[in-house]
Amino acid sequence: MNRRISLRYILFVICMFAALLPTLMVSSWVQHQVQQNETATVHEKHLLIARNLSTALARYANDTAAIFSSANQQISLEHFHNDLSPLLKEINLYALFEWQQGRGQRFFYGESTLSIFNSVPAQVQVAMEQARANKNQVYFSGVVVEGVPQPTIFLAVYQGQDRFLMGALGTQYLLESQSEVRFGELGHVAIFDQYGRVLAHPNEQWSIRAKDLSGLAPVVLMRDNNFGVSEFYSPALQADMIAGYAKVENTGWGIIVPQPLTELQAYSLKLQRYAFFVSLLCVFVVGVISWYLACMIVRPISQVVDTAQGISHGEMGKFVNPKRWFIPVEIAALIAKFNAMAGEVYTSRTLLEQRVKQRTAALSKEVAVRKKAEEQVWQQANFDPLTGLPNRRMLNRLLSDALATRLETERVSLMLLDLDQFKGINDTLGHDMGDMLLQIAAQRIQHCILQGEHVARLGGDEFIILLKESGDGSRVAELGEAVLKTLSTPFQLGIERVYISTSIGVAFSPNDGEKIDDLLKHADQAMYVAKQEGRNRLSYFTASLQEQAQVRRLLANDLRQAVAKKQLHLHYQPIVDLNTGELLKAEVLVRWLHPSQGWISPSDFIHVAEETGVVVEIGNWVFSTAVAQLKAWKERGLSPIQLSINTSPKQYYEAECDVNQWLNELSEAGLSSADVVMEITEGLLMENSPVVNEKLLAFSKAGVEVALDDFGTGYSSLAYLQKFDIEYLKIDRMFIHNLEQDGDDLIVCKAIVVMAHKLGIHVIAEGIETEHQANLLREAGCDFAQGYWFAKPLPHDEFELMLSESSACLLPQKR
Repeated sequence: MNRRISLRYILFVICMFAALLPTLMVSSWVQHQVQQNETATVHEKHLLIARNLSTALARYANDTAAIFSSANQQISLEHFHNDLSPLLKEINLYALFEWQQGRGQRFFYGESTLSIFNSVPAQVQVAMEQARANKNQVYFSGVVVEGVPQPTIFLAVYQGQDRFLMGALGTQYLLESQSEVRFGELGHVAIFDQYGRVLAHPNEQWSIRAKDLSGLAPVVLMRDNNFGVSEFYSPALQADMIAGYAKVENTGWGIIVPQPLTELQAYSLKLQRYAFFVSLLCVFVVGVISWYLACMIVRPISQVVDTAQGISHGEMGKFVNPKRWFIPVEIAALIAKFNAMAGEVYTSRTLLEQRVKQRTAALSKEVAVRKKAEEQVWQQANFDPLTGLPNRRMLNRLLSDALATRLETERVSLMLLDLDQFKGINDTLGHDMGDMLLQIAAQRIQHCILQGEHVARLGGDEFIILLKESGDGSRVAELGEAVLKTLSTPFQLGIERVYISTSIGVAFSPNDGEKIDDLLKHADQAMYVAKQEGRNRLSYFTASLQEQAQVRRLLANDLRQAVAKKQLHLHYQPIVDLNTGELLKAEVLVRWLHPSQGWISPSDFIHVAEETGVVVEIGNWVFSTAVAQLKAWKERGLSPIQLSINTSPKQYYEAECDVNQWLNELSEAGLSSADVVMEITEGLLMENSPVVNEKLLAFSKAGVEVALDDFGTGYSSLAYLQKFDIEYLKIDRMFIHNLEQDGDDLIVCKAIVVMAHKLGIHVIAEGIETEHQANLLREAGCDFAQGYWFAKPLPHDEFELMLSESSACLLPQKR
């Protein structure tokens, strides 16, 4: 979240920064310049003091050396005269004596009992050696404090024969010269001998002990330079110092004039404090002015903000009225524009309120319409629009609630209803009549249920009854019987009176499953059994049904590999001319030799192939194998035969089923379109699918004949027989099985034959098993027949033998 800061504070800070930055920069620059100038002045001053004092001490040393030389000459020529004593005393020479190696010392001046030293100090020895090297030249030794009554500098001159004239010079003059120079609080003068030992220093103890300060920076620098300025740290004062230094000619002495840096910076510090106070004053003045300017700018803006906030809270008619006599032009323009806008907002608000009142009334109507539409959407999403029953979605919710709230003593019952014969009625009478049938059926089922029981439509002609019950399940049996009875009652659809039945499958929870999908699946399996057992009945799900479903699943898995493993075989059943007995045709039938179950009938695996989609692959294999076999027979010169190839309706809906490919195979094999007949079921015609129609018309255009199998069991329209150029009708075996003279089945067969011949269609009777049946059909005018009376389906080698033996006629015989 961004942090918000008042404009007043922002302007104040900007003004303060803009005013103080130049002030601080100028103040810093001035202070720097002053400090640089002051440092240069101090350097010059301290160097001047050091050099002046060096000059004075040089004159003193020269005078002392001259007097000492005079005394040496006087002693050398004659004896020492006391008239030199005042002069020696004046220059602080407190003893004058002659020193000779092995003989000791002989005083000329000072008390003869005074022992200057018992052994010659090293610094005196250096001076004596220098004097020996330069006879009659006076040399000054380093300061000596051991064995002497006071810090002493010895003067030495060589007289010859290992005799030296020695003078003991006190440092009083040096101390007095040092004490006369004072500046500042801690500024002073320090004098050192040629070895860096103190000769004169404000610290009296250092002077008495001749403290060694040979490591001090100025003392070190004097070894190579005669004069200069240096900065160093003073151990005595424990402070950083600046010092001018200079050598004293002909003596090796050094002078430093040190002063603490803090004293030198006093002026700059004073100037810094002055600048600080000036800066504080500037801060105060600038702060007052900045705050005033910020308030002058921000306050009108704050009034605009407050007024805008009031307007946003509904306080219309408020305007900004600044009370200051001076307002910046830009702020005044902002206030004028804001007031104009506030006036427009007030006007717009008034108009908007009027419109809102009008719109509110309209919205009330829209809300009512939308609510009704939402209710309709919910109704459509959860209820079947045709029957008004709950749909699959609502059923899932009802079933979930029932399973979740089931007591331990209760069980949830799911009854799946499928209307028998509905498809035929829907196809023959039209979808409007089919919808009316579904509506009446839904009403009848609803009249059978009690409170707390539910009916739902799954889709198509399937319904679901959902109920809870306790005990032995008698309610399900009672309800199932009531539904079977009410749906077997005739339905009056306009002027049509139709009959249907229903097949019911029942599954219970928790016995048959506790999931919705499991219950629906098991109820569907039970309903499938009810249809297989003759329809119009109720079937309960059992474990054996699950086992049968498992068997079908395993069978489907094996069937997927049957073509690749060459387990499928073709059998051929002869079709003879009923009038001549001549073998003209044969129906191609597929058989499955399972590696473990042996021969499996098509009735046991074709429906599995259709469910799994393998039927397309099987159908392509059957066609290709039959065409190849027919080609082989022709090449061997066997009797001409026309093969009728069975096809499944499922094949024609799949893209993998390419009719043109079949026709190409036929042409590549050197066969004509008259060599094969494609058998279809009448249900395929009733679907009226563009895809199916296109494939069937392709047969017609290519000259391939089409036979309609199992005719009479469905509800085909005669219009389809003409539309698709059907050449053959095959009467289903259900009409042949009980065929008797003057029986109903014979009447139906005769009617089919007459109707077909009027349309130019040949008739083939299936399932003839007796000579009597063959004679009746011949008398009825049936063209062709097939059945066990003539021959059973034969493997290709046996059928090939039959072709070679009976090239003209196949006499009827029981097989």
